[in-house]
Amino acid sequence: MNNELYLELAQYARLLLQRKRLLVLVVLAFMSAGIATSYLLPKKYEASSTVFIEESVISDLVKGIAITPSMSAKIRVLSLSMLSRETLSSVLRILDKDIKFSSPAALEAYMAQLRERIAIQLDERRGVFFISFTDPDPQFARDLVNTITQVYIESNTASKRDESLDATRFLAEQIESFKKRIDVVEDEINAYKAEHGIELSMDQGMIRLEVSDREKRIESLRLRQKELETQIRLISGGSGGGTLRELENQLAVLLNVYTDSHPKVTRLKAQIEAVKASPGGGVNTDGSGVSRALIRAEMETNAERITKEENEIEEKMVLLRKIPLIRTGLTELQRKKDNEAVIYNQLVSRYGQSEVSKQMEMENKSMSFRIVDAAVLPVKPISPKRLLIIFGSLAAGVGAGAALIFLPYLLGGSVRNISELRSLNLRVLAILPLIPKPEEDRRRRKGDIIFLSVAGLYFSVLVSVCVLEFMDKPYVEKIFEGVRDFWL
Repeated sequence: MNNELYLELAQYARLLLQRKRLLVLVVLAFMSAGIATSYLLPKKYEASSTVFIEESVISDLVKGIAITPSMSAKIRVLSLSMLSRETLSSVLRILDKDIKFSSPAALEAYMAQLRERIAIQLDERRGVFFISFTDPDPQFARDLVNTITQVYIESNTASKRDESLDATRFLAEQIESFKKRIDVVEDEINAYKAEHGIELSMDQGMIRLEVSDREKRIESLRLRQKELETQIRLISGGSGGGTLRELENQLAVLLNVYTDSHPKVTRLKAQIEAVKASPGGGVNTDGSGVSRALIRAEMETNAERITKEENEIEEKMVLLRKIPLIRTGLTELQRKKDNEAVIYNQLVSRYGQSEVSKQMEMENKSMSFRIVDAAVLPVKPISPKRLLIIFGSLAAGVGAGAALIFLPYLLGGSVRNISELRSLNLRVLAILPLIPKPEEDRRRRKGDIIFLSVAGLYFSVLVSVCVLEFMDKPYVEKIFEGVRDFWL
């Protein structure tokens, strides 16, 4: 197995030696194409800038008093703001690049290309962002990075100031509106109190106590009416004997139910005493007409007093039913005023915060952008990477040359050694060696020497180009620039 591998490798080595000119030509061709490509490709320069978002100490001091945008909020919208149409249009207008476009569509297409070449990297933890831009013109790359940074900082500061001014103006308008609404409700409350002041000043408990007193007086008056009616009946009866006995019988019945101190018992005893004290023990006299008239007059007076008391009770009851409704109406108006006052006080508090926030934004005290590293004129292009292209073309040439040599050998289908014949069970009768041809071999060696010498010289030139590029000597670049300018 090892012998077969050795023979295979030896065969590959012989192929390389036999077709070394093809390999060298392919390698030199690829390497030449790589060098030409690396020098003919347009150079691209990258300019970059570093901006630090500095949060002021004042932000911590006024925390809870003023409202300022957080750093994370600013960083989140940074990329979108810097690459917006408005920002890029302002930058191109400042750099006088917008005048070379004949139509808005062409300008939009150019701004789309700019967005692809502008890179923005954020470092939220440190509060830093990096802006870089790649362009064939190093001066334009530098100017664009510096301009877009400055435009963004100015527009961001201006927008925050406008937002603070708009917020303060809006709060002032809302405060004035709610103050008017509070004044309107206050007027309604005053008018309501003026209309229902008496009812609102009354105590429901006192009214109920007064109603109870009047009910007691009505009860007393009605009892007196009954007494007077009894006296009328006694006088009309002509003799008090029967009546006195009736009263005594009534007293006996009441004593079976009530005690001596009960009001009914007391009044009935008083009637009995009055009958006994009357002349003739209740017998009607000539002055009975006068007594009857006085009693009837008192009865009429008592009836009027009862009616009056009942009317007063009805009025008080109506008032008792009205007072809760009136007070509910006042409570509703007061609640409406309190709700408006709560919002009004909040607006006044927010207005004070807005004033502080506005002053901070106007003076740029809350957060500032500080350019740590401004973009400078790039000297070395970042593209094309010539040494990488040259060595890549060298490797590609070696691979292509080897493929051209070995693929025909591997895919040709010819018998490469005796072992392949033996594997097919074929008899090998004889092996004919190669017949040497000294003259032909001498001419071939001479041709190889000349070819390899020229190839080596050319390869030395190519290596010299690589060395000059590594030493950053622009001699070769100037030659290619001259050739490029000649053709263009």
